[in-house]
Amino acid sequence: MRSKTRRRHWIALRVALITLGLGLAAGTLSRSRAQEGADLLPRLGETTAEYEARIKGLPPPVRPAAPSSMTLAADAGGHFLVEANINGSRVRMMVDTGASIVVLSKDDARRIGLTPQPAEFKARVSTANGIVQVAPVMLKEVTIGEVSVQDVPAAVFPDNRLQVGLLGMSFLSKLSHFEVAGGRLVLRR
Repeated sequence: MRSKTRRRHWIALRVALITLGLGLAAGTLSRSRAQEGADLLPRLGETTAEYEARIKGLPPPVRPAAPSSMTLAADAGGHFLVEANINGSRVRMMVDTGASIVVLSKDDARRIGLTPQPAEFKARVSTANGIVQVAPVMLKEVTIGEVSVQDVPAAVFPDNRLQVGLLGMSFLSKLSHFEVAGGRLVLRR
């Protein structure tokens, strides 16, 4: 009888060990599947495009640069004067939300490499001093601090009556946001 009992115990022990082994294997498999499932979930801070690229095994997309901004303080007269970089050259300008386009004096235009011919002064614009014939031009890039805009329509005055260039709406409308409040002008690209 003892041998039968021992044999039953031995069989029960083997069954228990086999069951335990299968349980461990199943647990490992479950953890592996659980990990796979977790890899299919979006990660904290991950964009939709990054998530989709990761799931498809593609390299992550390049994130766009953070919006750049610039805050300007008004001068004593309430004007916002800036040193703009236009086509690689510095030009002193005044931000003017009432001006439809960016306006340059003939000297400022020459400084940035633009020399309109007399026949090109054919566009008529209305100014506080009356109608003026200007030369329409396209500025490759206008930069103020960290804020940069490309392909900005502008006009060149035929003479140097303009004391300072005007940074008008052809520049400002290309920004994502601009706001005047409390003697400050915020420009955001």
